[in-house]
Amino acid sequence: MTTRRLSRRHFLQGSALVAGGAFMAACAPVAGDTGAAAADEGESMSEEPIELVAQYWGTRPEFIEDREILAQRMTEKFPNVTASQNSVPGGQYGEKVLTAIAAGTPPDTMQLNHRWEPFFRGQEALLNVIPFADADDEFTFDVFYPRIIELGTTEGQLVTVPRGWNPFVIYYNRALFAEAGLDDLPTSWENDTWNWDSFLETAQALTADSDGDGRTDVYGMFFPYWYPFLRLGGGDVLSDDQQSSGLGSPEALAALQWLADLRLTHGVSPTPAEIEGLGSAQDLFTAGRVAMFTAGAWGIGALTRVEGLDWDVGPLPRAAGQPPVGYTQYYGHGIPKGTQSADWSWEYLKIISDEESNITVAQTIGDVPAMRHIAESEHFAGLPKPPTRQVFIDSAPHMQVWPTIAPITEIMSRAITPELNLAFLGEKSVEDAVAAAGPQVDEILAAFWGN
Repeated sequence: MTTRRLSRRHFLQGSALVAGGAFMAACAPVAGDTGAAAADEGESMSEEPIELVAQYWGTRPEFIEDREILAQRMTEKFPNVTASQNSVPGGQYGEKVLTAIAAGTPPDTMQLNHRWEPFFRGQEALLNVIPFADADDEFTFDVFYPRIIELGTTEGQLVTVPRGWNPFVIYYNRALFAEAGLDDLPTSWENDTWNWDSFLETAQALTADSDGDGRTDVYGMFFPYWYPFLRLGGGDVLSDDQQSSGLGSPEALAALQWLADLRLTHGVSPTPAEIEGLGSAQDLFTAGRVAMFTAGAWGIGALTRVEGLDWDVGPLPRAAGQPPVGYTQYYGHGIPKGTQSADWSWEYLKIISDEESNITVAQTIGDVPAMRHIAESEHFAGLPKPPTRQVFIDSAPHMQVWPTIAPITEIMSRAITPELNLAFLGEKSVEDAVAAAGPQVDEILAAFWGN
């Protein structure tokens, strides 16, 4: 992971470009030493009344209930502590946190993921949690998947205590597979017969005009996320030294062209016009309009609740000459600098990430728990749906995330995704889209590195 303080301009720009949303920017950089020990950052543990504020995104009922239980558990363990939750829609998260930091009233804990961790780390706005863990005999990072800790650590610092992760897989409709005379997908990430050629053949066999009106009713595949396929093909959005765009490499261009061809040449994935008003990829899948789609483990919960839907999951297909890639998005919680209760924040993080909480991640939220022994137990791997849940867990040795350089959100949202969307719509060639995105990526990187 690369750490470099963002310029004020890019701090503000980056905060405005998450998930395609536009946020107000109202914050100056936060100064301070990210490696400070717990005792230097917060008040000493006492029995004085303490009020903690925990910042979250997402307002689904199961999320709110989970957070209320966590707060209750904190008070049960420490009667002098109350924990309130600030839960906002995902599109408001950046504005909410930045405004609080600017006002000198940061939350005491905050939710972090593959997008927000590098952004706030780049501003040196988060405490290093390793000193807290080293001073705590009750806590060890050894219980978590090592790869998550490895991906989140840079220069001896870790700012997120993990709670869950979302490996991307292929969700598929077993009934539609059976109707097309197809076997279930393989379950091994090392199976090189499940590759881009066999994936395309499978998608073509599933694509059908079921009522004979000359229009496709069932599509073999829908890809709401392009980045996993870029990595599968051996490409990436940045060069290896993270100094320039990586989209012009032969591997990246080939991967993006293959992805565009699924829709524009082979017709196995719908255009936006063809599915207008029909909902998300998951909605299309549930309705039997799409036979396969890519998503993280978050798809489990909703699909499990659909009566009569016969579905399962398989690994992402391998590209020729490339190793397996288990693209994932992990998340957890950290402690913002400026909190006056860092010791208590750490105690709360321990509850948020403990065994009981990891079981909730598995059984209620539906994600893969960050604690390995919980993920591989009856609490996740042993649950009946989908039948091959082990596919999620087996992706761990191949785990990859998107670049963790601080301005990655701005790079993806402002420079790359708008251009690639034009290519996937057939309004630009892949080469032209990449040529247009590249200088924008380079400009953001040059400002970041001070070139």
